[in-house]
Formats: sequence, structure tokens, C-alpha cells
Amino acid sequence: MLVHKDQSNVIKMLRKQIADLEDEKESVKRYTEDYYGDGAEPLQNWLENTSNFIQTAHKLVDDIGKHGKNKCPIGLCLNPKSSYQLGKKADQICKDIAAHVQKGRRFSDIPLSYRQEKVAADRFEDFESRSGVLKDIMEALRSPCINKIGVYGQPGMGKTMMVREVKRRFEQEGLFDAVIMATVGRNPDLPRIQDEIARVSNEQTGLIEKKVLVILDDLWERGLSLELLGINGKEGDNVVSYKLLLTSRARDVVSLLSETQFEIHILRWEEAWNLFKKTADDPDKSRGLPFYAEEITKKCEELPIAVATLANALRRRNLIEWKTTLRQLQSLPKGQPNSSQIPQSLCSAIELHYSGLKSNELQQIFLLCSLLGQNATIQNLLKYGIGLSLFPGVKSIEEARAQVLILVTKLRDSSLLLDNGSSLYFDVHDLVRDFATSTVSKKFGVLALTESAPINGSHMEAMESINWIYLSNGDASQLPNELKCPKLTFFHLSEKSPSLASPPNLFRDKEGLKVLSLSKIKFLSIPSSSISLPKNLCTLCLDQVKLGAINIGTIMGELENLQVLSLAGSDIGALPMQMGQLTKLKLLDLSDCTELKVIPPGVLSSLSGLEELYMRNSFVQWAEGIEEHENQNASLAELEPLELLTTMEVHVICNIQKIPEGLFSENLARFKVFLRGRWNHWNSSWGSPKLLKLKLDAGISSSHSIRKLLKKTNELHLEGLIGVKNVVNELDEEGFQELKYLCVQDGLEIQHIVSVEHAFPVLEPDSFSNYKKLE
Repeated sequence: MLVHKDQSNVIKMLRKQIADLEDEKESVKRYTEDYYGDGAEPLQNWLENTSNFIQTAHKLVDDIGKHGKNKCPIGLCLNPKSSYQLGKKADQICKDIAAHVQKGRRFSDIPLSYRQEKVAADRFEDFESRSGVLKDIMEALRSPCINKIGVYGQPGMGKTMMVREVKRRFEQEGLFDAVIMATVGRNPDLPRIQDEIARVSNEQTGLIEKKVLVILDDLWERGLSLELLGINGKEGDNVVSYKLLLTSRARDVVSLLSETQFEIHILRWEEAWNLFKKTADDPDKSRGLPFYAEEITKKCEELPIAVATLANALRRRNLIEWKTTLRQLQSLPKGQPNSSQIPQSLCSAIELHYSGLKSNELQQIFLLCSLLGQNATIQNLLKYGIGLSLFPGVKSIEEARAQVLILVTKLRDSSLLLDNGSSLYFDVHDLVRDFATSTVSKKFGVLALTESAPINGSHMEAMESINWIYLSNGDASQLPNELKCPKLTFFHLSEKSPSLASPPNLFRDKEGLKVLSLSKIKFLSIPSSSISLPKNLCTLCLDQVKLGAINIGTIMGELENLQVLSLAGSDIGALPMQMGQLTKLKLLDLSDCTELKVIPPGVLSSLSGLEELYMRNSFVQWAEGIEEHENQNASLAELEPLELLTTMEVHVICNIQKIPEGLFSENLARFKVFLRGRWNHWNSSWGSPKLLKLKLDAGISSSHSIRKLLKKTNELHLEGLIGVKNVVNELDEEGFQELKYLCVQDGLEIQHIVSVEHAFPVLEPDSFSNYKKLE
């Protein structure tokens, strides 16, 4: 590489590597320093090396800049040897930084339970006025006579923080075998909540009777069926004793579902003032600030979320900004919150945070997070963001995901997203969401409606200026036969009454449409030939859709620019041959497609650009040999040529000896692989990126493919260890260098996990589960 010919690109590449490394450094420091302790030498070494890398890279950027000025009059480099050497150095340091970033991610991959505990401990304030309520809630949950407790109060009172603290304390106390917390919200994702309750309830196996505490946060409807969520007192052959802790804005919601209720009130003045000072880094220390701090706190009306959000927004701000904020608060009308039901003081606080988001991409990500709502997945944010080109400069899904996590972290640090300690889900306070959908949406031309705010005449008049349409639990029957939205780039619809006779020309002539998302919809009989989607579509999500008689193949054949295709939870029975034409497809999600029985040979292997494949709880009918392959289904060997594949979720039930040697490539950065056995739950118990569930069988130890996968696994679940006394001897005598968590089923005869010390260098001691006869 001759630097003088491509100087600007080389400098951009180096600066991006520096930015990525600095972001990773902050991410690592954020959670890990107190977890590993000051004496954790590997962590300290990594942080020190990080500073050295950053310094070296900055110096190289300067050297390349100086070198670029050293040219002859016609633009040729006067020293090509020096140019070549600088280019070689730039290539090498970029590779070294990328490897160093990966090492850093191992440090930040600490147990999710610890991260959540740390968040709760950092954020919960045990106010004197509320300590009695907290104590009463704890005592009620300990009582054998009470099984359902309700907590209610105005929005922004701190109900969620209160019950998170209850969760943390009971996890430490050990009264319950499992503690589960799920956000319900206005539009509850019942299947996800069901799965979470079932997964955590099943983690404690071998108990005849299990005691489980379920915390359901932010209920809106009184008629929520607890049995529909799987809370019925039975789990297989075992009896499950459930206790429920519910929160809601409205007392009538929790009173119908609970036996006793507790109200959360506003803070006392002294508590609000102390919270403000603590959050804002004690303005008493700064000249001129105490007066403004006290006046601003008074305007918060002792509402905890307003106090904390405003104080956090004003941290490290100058005196002029404090004066401006107070003036804005003083100019607000007294009394009731604004038309969006957001307290005016909180609206100003959110506005202050939002004004700190400098880039359009970050502002749009915030808006997208708000539209997706509470406890939404990072994965959906990624799918939509890719289609909307919100991650400029990224070349792969892996890079896009890293960018998403960086942006989500920035929003959490800005208090615009709640810090739930998860890298899989994000959470937004409903008041912040209301602010975004009522205020921010206007800037970007977004029409966001729910069942409580249907489409009206004014919306139809504004259609020509609309860029995004997001209808959550909306009524598609109100849509016109044809959308007159020439600027439309994003359309999402989830139906409350799921039968949809969608007008076939709804998206005709929408060549600018980049993302189409239809969720929980049952299509009525619509001729596939009359459905027209734009060729420039980048993301197509048909999650939990009943396709009916629609021939999806006729639609897919035209989508030559599609990068993301999600059919998760749909009733698709066979992948169409036309899917093989999607050569630009990077992400394919077939999760929970339980009706999928046929994948024609040649379809998957044609997806040469595929980087991520999700098939959890889905297709398992892989052909085992040439004769079966020619019959009807693809074989696992079709995944071998996919050289760009970095993420794989797949269930394999075929003979172990039939697994191709090159199935699990060195490029796999994340995987969830189930090999044989009766595995039900796909979520990792510890949030591990590399999960393997394996039933021991003849030939396991001789399979090169499986041995290679074992060496990369972070979390390992084993089944069928009857007669096995030493796990490592059975699987791999060299040990498992990256294994952190180990769970064993049916391993009553195990006496040794390992007979040599180096076999599990990073294994968490408290991750052992389900065996007792260890020596």
C-alpha cells in the first residue's frame, strides 16, 4: 500500500480504529474495574496497552500527514520506500488494535447478574420516606399468607427502581429458587415474557418444589391472564410455588390482580435536594451554582425521575446553561403536565439531554429505540438500522452490531435509555418514549400511532412529508388503498386484530422504501402476483406472520438489494428456491419457524454474502447423505462454503459422524449450537456469546468439528453423562481455554470435572450446576 496515493483513506481507517479502541476502553472500565478489583493484573495490563496503542496510532496519523506533503510538483511521492513502510505499519497496527479490542471484550463479558446487580446498587436510593414501603413489600413477599403484591404510583415515581432493589435483595437472600423480572408495558410481548419465565423457572432442576418470585413491571391492562404467561403452579412433574410482585401507574390495575397494594409517593424536599446534589456532582462546590441548583430542584416538584434526569443533564455544564435551564423551567405553565402527559420539568430535562446528541444518526437511533419501546431487542434495532443506513462506514453486520452497542451505551449514559445492564435488550422509560414520539418525531417526519391514537384526517393530509410510519397495535383497515408518501423509507405495522387484507398496491411506487416490517399479522387471501415491493428494499421483517396462501417466493425474487430478511415466528413451511437469488443478503433469521420442514438443496449455499444465520427452535430435518440431499432437503455441508458467516444458531439432531469437518469455521464469533439431546431453551443463562448444548454420544471425542467448537465455547451444557466419571477425558484432554460456565444434566456418576489444573483456566466456580458428587 503506497500511502501517498490513498492517504485520506488510511488516516480515516486509523482514526476509526482509534475511536473503536477508545470506546472499548470506556466500555471495559465502566463495569469491570470493581468486578476484577484493582489488583487484577491482566485488566490493568490491557488498559495500559490500550493507552500505548492509542498513542502509537495518533503518532502514525501525524507521520502519514507529514509524509503526504512531501511530493514533487506533479503529485508523485519523492520517497516511495518510506511510503510503503508507513502503509505497512498502518495495516499492522489496525490488525493489532482489532485483536486488542477483542481481548477487551473478554473483560467486559462479566456475568449479566453482576452487571444488573451493580446497576441496581448504583442507581437505587434508599430514601427515608420510602424505606418503610420497601420493608413492607419485603415482609409481604416473605409471608406465607400473601402471594400477590401490587405497587402503584404516578409515572416517574421510581416504581421500577424499587422492585429492582427488591429483586436484588432477594437474590442475595436466597429465599427463592429463582427471581424473574419482566417489563409488560402497553403492548406486551407475551411470547418473550412466557419464554423468560419458563427459562428461569427451569434452571433450578432436581427440585421437587420450586419457589419462584415473578416481578411484572408496568402493567396497563387489568385483564392480563397470569396463566397465559405460564404462571400456573406446574412445571413438568414438579410443583412451582409462585409469588407475584406487580407495578402499575393505576391502583385499579394492580388491585384486581393482587391481594395487597403499596403506593409510592413523591419525595420529601430534603430528599429531592440531596438527590439533585449527589447526581449533579454537588453544585455547592462550584461558585455561583447553589442558587440555581436549588431553584431548579424546586421546579422538579419532588418527582424522582425529573430530579435525577435534570441533575444528570447539568453535570459538567457551565453556569450559562444552568441559568438557561432555570429560565426555561420558570417560563413553563404551572400545574398539570403538557398535552403528552409528561411533567414539564421532565420534558425540559429530556430536551436538555436530547440536545446533546450531536449526530443525526444518534438522534434517529434514539427515536427508533423509543418507537420499539420497553424491553426491546438490540437485534431489531440492528435490523432496522442497517436498512435505514444509520451506521455509515460499516462494512459488516459485526461492525454494525458493535456500532449499535456503542450508540445504545451513549444513550444510556445520557439518561435517555434506562441502564438495564444487558447487551441483548434495551429499555426506555415510558415518559421518555412519549417525549420522543410527540416531539422528536416531528423533526424527522415520523408518524407514530397506537390503538389509542388512530389515523385521522390530519395524518392523511401530512402523508406527503412523512418519512417513517410506525403503527403499533394499529388498525390497518384505516390505511388507504395506496399510500401517498413519496418520501417513505420505513414502514412498520403490528396489528391488534391480526387478520389483514392488505391492499396489494399499498407499497407500489415506493422506490425509496428501505425497511418494511409487518408483525403478528395473518394475511387473508391476496394474489401473490399482485403484491409489489420496491427492488431497493434493504430490510424485510415478517415476524410472527401467518403467510397463508401467499407465495413468498414470487416476492423475494425481485428483492435484489435485500440485506436483512427476518421470518422469525412465521408459519413458513418451505423456503422458496427464489431465496437463493438474494446474493446481497447478510442476515437471515428463521428463529421459531416451527412449521419449516423443507429447505431445498442449493438455497443456503447460494447466499454467498450471508454473515448471520439464526435457526433456533426451527428447522432440524437436515439431509445426512447424498441420497437424502437429492431427495428434498439441504444438508449441513451447504453451510461450509459461507465464508463470511460469523454468527450461527442451529439445532443438529443427526448422527455426529455426519457433521461436516468445516461446519464450524474459525470466523464464528457468536454461536448457539444444540447437538442432539432434548434442549428447550435457547437463551444463555449467563448472556454468553458462544453457547453449546451437547448430548454426549459415541464418536463425540473423535469429531474434529465438535472438538474445534468446544475450544471456543464460553458456556457448555452437557446431557447423557451416564457412566461418565471424568468430563475432560471424555471430551478433550487438552481442556477448554475459553469456557466460563458449565452445566450438567443426568450426570449423577460424575466424580471429576477435570484431573489437571489448566483444563478450565477461566471457569467461574459458581457456574457449576446440577451435580453433587464431585471430589
